[in-house]
Amino acid sequence: MQTARNLADQVVEARRQVWDKSDPTVAIVATEQLNPDDVTAVKRIVSAAGFSGADGAEMIRKVKSLVVGQVEAQNDNQPSDSQ
Repeated sequence: MQTARNLADQVVEARRQVWDKSDPTVAIVATEQLNPDDVTAVKRIVSAAGFSGADGAEMIRKVKSLVVGQVEAQNDNQPSDSQ
């Protein structure tokens, strides 16, 4: 059985190419929410892992939260442009 952490890692990996092109981290950090395309990816990956119904909805909530947390953590690790 996949854990929420494993699924969040899969979402981040699946979205990395898109994020590299359009850097949504500022919006994700500012709103603490994923954009609609990212949410679709979360739902797809959670569903593919076999979660559905109430369990699926709860896992989607957990994975979205973990992905936002990962994006925020990665953003905190970026060097500042200010001198």
